[in-house]
Parts: sequence; C-alpha cells; structure tokens
Amino acid sequence: MCFTMQKSRDPAQPTKLRRRLTANAQNAGHSIIQLTRAISLGFFPSPTVIHLGNRADIYLSAAIQKHLRKTYDACRNGQPLVTREQFQKFLDGTQGEAMPKLTEQKYTFEKFLELLWLDFGVDAMKPSPAAEKDLSWPMSNYFINSSHNTYLWGFQLLTKGTTNAYRRVLQKGCRCVEIDVWDGDKPLPTGDQVQGNRPPSHRRGFSGSSIHSAAAQVKGTVSREIEKRREKRGMPKQHSHSPRCSQFDSFATLQPAGTKTSSDIDQLSVKSRSFPRHEPIVMHGYYDYQLTEPVGFREVCQTIREEAFKSTNLPLIVSLEVHARAEQQEVMVQIMKQEWKDLLVDAPLDGLPKHQMPRLCDLQRKILIKVKKSASLGESTNSSLMLPPGSPGLNDDGSISDGERPAPPTTRKTKICDALGSLGIYTHSEHFDKFEAASSKVASHIYSLSEKQIIDLYTTKHKEMFAHNRNFFMRAYPKSMRVDSSNPDPASCWRKGVQMVALNWQSCDEGMMLNTGMFAGEDGWVLKPAGYRSTDACISQYDAIPAKTLELFITVFAGQHIPLPEDMKPKHTKHFRPFVKCELHVEKPEERPSEAMDADFRPREIDYKQRIDHGKTDHPEFLQNNILRFQSIPGVVEDLSFVRFKVEDDSQRWSFQRDGVAAWACIRLSRLQTGYRFIDLYDMQGNKTEGKLFVLVQKHLR
Repeated sequence: MCFTMQKSRDPAQPTKLRRRLTANAQNAGHSIIQLTRAISLGFFPSPTVIHLGNRADIYLSAAIQKHLRKTYDACRNGQPLVTREQFQKFLDGTQGEAMPKLTEQKYTFEKFLELLWLDFGVDAMKPSPAAEKDLSWPMSNYFINSSHNTYLWGFQLLTKGTTNAYRRVLQKGCRCVEIDVWDGDKPLPTGDQVQGNRPPSHRRGFSGSSIHSAAAQVKGTVSREIEKRREKRGMPKQHSHSPRCSQFDSFATLQPAGTKTSSDIDQLSVKSRSFPRHEPIVMHGYYDYQLTEPVGFREVCQTIREEAFKSTNLPLIVSLEVHARAEQQEVMVQIMKQEWKDLLVDAPLDGLPKHQMPRLCDLQRKILIKVKKSASLGESTNSSLMLPPGSPGLNDDGSISDGERPAPPTTRKTKICDALGSLGIYTHSEHFDKFEAASSKVASHIYSLSEKQIIDLYTTKHKEMFAHNRNFFMRAYPKSMRVDSSNPDPASCWRKGVQMVALNWQSCDEGMMLNTGMFAGEDGWVLKPAGYRSTDACISQYDAIPAKTLELFITVFAGQHIPLPEDMKPKHTKHFRPFVKCELHVEKPEERPSEAMDADFRPREIDYKQRIDHGKTDHPEFLQNNILRFQSIPGVVEDLSFVRFKVEDDSQRWSFQRDGVAAWACIRLSRLQTGYRFIDLYDMQGNKTEGKLFVLVQKHLR
C-alpha cells in the first residue's frame, strides 16, 4: 500500500493544513477508516475523520482535537489512562450527567471520546424528544410556533407572494400560518370609487398617495444599493424584468386600482394567473393597493396539505385574514373542504363537552381555522372598524394597529359569511375590548394585539393579562410600521403568557433567532412552564415562577466549518477573522411594572452582552480573552430566557458596505447543558450548517 501526505507550510492557516491521504487501490489491504483509527491524534493534529469503533465517523478540526486531548489529560490526572472513578467524576461534576453508568475499569482517549460523543452526548442544547411530549393539556396551555404574513418571503414591500413560503415555514416547524384572502373574480375598484370611499381625514400614518411615493423611494434606494454591491463583487448589472415579472413587479403594482383598466387586468390574468379566475387569491394588500403578485388560494391550500404533517402529527392552525366578499368566502370553504378533507376540523369533536378546549392529543393530524365569527352567529366582524373616531383600532392580524395607519371607512369592512365563520370552532378571532367582557370567557376566542398594544396594556393590566392567558389564547404580531419585515422580541410576549407570537419568517433577525431557540426540536408546540397553565392559580408571572440570579461562564475554545459572511467569497477564507458575541435575553428590571419591583431594588448597570477576541479562518482557535462572563444576572426564569450567539467577521466590523455576520445560535437557558459542549451554528438564511463551536459551559442559578 502506498500513502502520500501533503502538508501546507504555513501553520497559521488551518484550512490549508488538511492532509490528503491517497492509496494505491491495487495494493489496498486495509481501509482508510482502519488506518485513521490506528493513527494517534497527537501525531496527526490536522482536521481529519475519527472513527469511533464501529459506531460512527466524526470530523474534528486540529484545534478541537487538541482541546479534547487536553480535557482527557486533565481527567486522567497523570495516570496512563482515565479510570472509571475519574470518568464518573468528570461526567457527574463537569458534564452534569446524573448517575452515569460505566462498565470498564479504564478508558483510552478513543473510548473516552466514543462514550462522551455517542452515549452521553456533547450538544450544548439538551435534546427535546418529541415522542415524550406531554400532549394531555388543553391546547391553550402551549406556546405555538407562529408566522406573520406567511405568503411573503423577503422584504414585504419588494417581495412577491409565493406558495413556497408556506412550504418553507412548515418544513421549519411553523404550526400557525397566515393567509390574506382577496376576491379573485373581479377587478379592483376604480380610482374614483377609491377616492369616494376615503374618509375626510386620517389619523397619523401613511396616506393613500404617500404610501406609493414612499414605497417608490424605498424601491429606488434598495435597487441602487443592490447594484452597488453587485458592481463591487464584479457581477454584471441586472437587466430589466421580463414582461411577466414587470407586470407584477411589487412596486409596478403598487398603484391605486383606478390606474388600471379592466382590460389591463384581464390581460394580466391571461398572462400570469396560474389559478382559476373565479377562485379567491392570496396577496399582501393595503386597502386598494396591491403590494405583491397574487397566488391562488387553492394553490396555498394544496401546499399546506402536502407539507402540514410531513414531520409531525401535531395540529396546524390556519389564520385567515379575509378581505373577500361573501360569495368568494363560500368558494374558500369549498376549496378547504376539497383540499383538506378529513384533516379539516369543520365540526366539534365527538364526545367533547361544549365550551371545552380539546387536548393537544385530540387534534393530531388536524387543521384548525382561525377566523372571525359571522354576525348571525353572534359575533360582529371587524368590530374594531366601528370604534369611535380617535380610538385605537384593533384588527385581527395587524393590518391596522396602534393608530399608525389611516382609519379605513366603515363602508369597507368585510363581513364573514356563516359557512366560513362556523369553521372557527376552537380558534375564533375576537375583538379585544376589555378583560371583563363576556367574550373573554368564551373558550375558543383569540385576542390579537400588536406588540405595542401588549406593552401598553401590560403596564396597567399585567395581572389581568396573565390570568387571561393562563386559560385563553392571545396572539401578538409586529406593529404595522415594521415595513422592513423586522420582528419584535417574542420572549417578552412569552413571559406574559402569550401563546402565539406571529413573526416575519422572511427576516433572520433577533426575533427569529429567539423563536428558533424556543421551538428547536419541539414540533412547533411547547408546553408552558408550571405556573402558566390553566390549572394554576398564580395571579401574575412573578408569582408563577420565582426568578433566580444567574452565574454563567462560557469558554470558547475553537470552531470548525464556520460559515463565511454572505458577501465574502470562498477564496477569501484566509482573511476571515471570526469572533463570537453572546447576549443574554432575560427580563430586565426596567421591563417590570412598578408594582412588581422589589422594595429593596437598587438599579445597577448589568452587562447582558459579551464578546471574545477573534480567531482566523473558518477553523479558528480562540486563545486569548475567550471567556464570556455573565455574573449576578437577576430576574432569570430559565424556561423563558435565552442565550444567543453570533459569529461575526472582525475584518468587516467597521465596514458600512458589508454585513459581517456569518453565523448564529440560540439556546433556551433551561436547555443549555453544562460541561464541554458543541454549539451548532445556523447561517443567515436560518439553515443549520456543519459549523460548530467547541465550548465549556459553567452555569449556576441561585
């Protein structure tokens, strides 16, 4: 057998230190795996495959191998091999493994690594086995992974609606999707009709004419920035859209409906519609403005049927925001029944007492509809639209919120027909007036409030809000001025007991990172912690779970396969200087209502953010100032607090043209395991990568 070894001369470049083994196939009497197993890790420190017995092959970078070897050497404490007692002490005291079972008297490094990796686990995030999830609670006792404007995938004033957006969020664990439904069998009203329906004055916010000019300016700015970046990266200039795309360009269609004639619309329908003319459509709209290219309601229902239960049997909630008239609503009901068949909950469950919420286990492989009740069923639709002038309007999904958009004329409200309203069996939308209202005691109601409204209401009614949310649904959505598709802090809402925090999944920002940390491995439903459930009698979140003080130290040793920043070319890997930033997401003292403050509270400066010095390339080692220290952090509730990591490029830290964020991770504090661990990294598209950080976690709560 003939082997050759190639080694880079520059030891400072770990990505180029990878040895290459080549074997003469005619004389190969042993496999490469057997050879790899026989080679000492100390002799062969560069990135390589390690064979763990007959159980698995793992890839470890040179720096990570070195630190694992140091861990083993410290554990054996001068002995030739690690003894069972030493290994047991390490697993119990450092790794936090309760009563580890070991059978052998002594352990080599390879056996030590095999048991640590495969039997006990080295992931920083504690596994959450979905098979053992408690499904016996009423469905309002769970936090639900929720999406806002699901039909969009990108900046909401530039993107196009697509059924692929539904496919993506369902594949990523979303269990509450939103559909904005409009008439698909008639042209939009003319400009004269639009102006005739406008109220004489608006509250603060965009006017019908200003939104178009503002959007056009945004488009121009974004387009110029895109061209600048393409030019810097040596890419050719973009050409104009094809006729089909230009017809439905997000801003080409951002025109008052009257600027298009019926013949124009018919022509667009012939060229672009992939759905029947008479069926409802799904799009992002603003009263009489079409902000995105529409997709067919049937297409969306088909995509939901295909993806809803591929990875989990737990129920899916479809939140309908209906702008269609009664005849089209009837068509919607027909389509949902045709496409979803027995998956659709269209009648109360057999054997369930009236006015009682079903348990999660009763709803497996079921689709529930969240919609307003029809007027004849005793519920006024869009009741917020009939509030006195100057009152804050509350729409079902946030299309009007916080007084930030014009108050629509009452003649434009949409009434829900009986056939559609009757589908809101266990999840019906309800206008919020006050917690003492009769509607707040109906088991199936859902109050939808914007992030700002929740904060404002919480400052004066935090006990009433918490008591309501122990038993009934509440949904939060981003305030309407977030036209950049950014997100609020979902953890703040979860701490208030809000079950559904609808987020813009097209943005991989802080909110979505926290959302990923909450629902990782949970199939979209997380049981609320004790104290937050319907059987509890706690009067506020501060009585539900006693807050603790946290001491957290995280030593970052090394990384491997760190994703590059999106605008960095692979050939520039050697210039990559990754460093790690870490932030604790806990309730800060100033976020508490005044009456919930401790009498002896004294404000002090608390550092919730830390960072370490940078390493080199995509296989970095962090040698100096590599400890993230969080000391005496008050007000910590583990189940509702998070630690978030970001890997950024130090070489781009002061660049205004380039985004230096390369990767991230977010872990719920209650699932952050102590000891020597690996943190899995995500890219800026929200996809899990091969990237990892090797760390030591020391966590103590008192």
